[in-house]
Amino acid sequence: MEQLSRALVALLALVAAAEAAAAADFDGGDDVLPFHYDRVFSFGDSLTDTGNAAILPATAGGPFSRAPYGETYFHHPSGRASDGRLIIDFIVESLGLPQPTPYLAGETAEDFRHGANFAVGGATALDPAFLKSKGVTTFVPVSLSNETTWLNNVFHLLASSAYEQSNTNIMASSVVYFGEIGVNDYIFALFSNRTAELAVSLVPDIVAVTRSALTVKTDLHDSINTLTSSFTSNQ
Repeated sequence: MEQLSRALVALLALVAAAEAAAAADFDGGDDVLPFHYDRVFSFGDSLTDTGNAAILPATAGGPFSRAPYGETYFHHPSGRASDGRLIIDFIVESLGLPQPTPYLAGETAEDFRHGANFAVGGATALDPAFLKSKGVTTFVPVSLSNETTWLNNVFHLLASSAYEQSNTNIMASSVVYFGEIGVNDYIFALFSNRTAELAVSLVPDIVAVTRSALTVKTDLHDSINTLTSSFTSNQ
């Protein structure tokens, strides 16, 4: 609980800083941002997912596919676990970019020209197989390692297209948003074991896998790209 409280304080501080920066930058002048970005890549769980869980067979048709989800902004379920928009929606809007395509909704480089959202509602930081070995049962077969693998797949598509010539160009012109991840590991652990001890025992593993995911190996040129974390629940 103490870690969660610190995480929430960090998130509030981030939002406050972003609002202050926005107020300073958006002063009515012509310059919106000091840099131009072409796309957004985002990772996480239901707090960032804009449509993947609605497509994934294990979660398709879930409660978020029915009212009251989406009623206050989209006026219909939008694939978000919210009645309106998520933080990622406001980030994309502030950058003046189209919404990144949910990964499971895209197939071609054109689909991901403006980025991809890899977040999946119910996703865990740790692999389901690892959690199962600890006696933890999950219902969403997606973890952080899947999401970073999907990033590699998108890199391949974009680098082989006319849009970009290398993964370096892709990263240089992209914003990477690392949303909340890890809370589902704890929730599933509590549901499976109903004791805090098992959930607490997962903390070092969740921190380690989240930290390692911030450096993603992309085999387009067998190089390492460091992804800047906007926020994770484990810091």
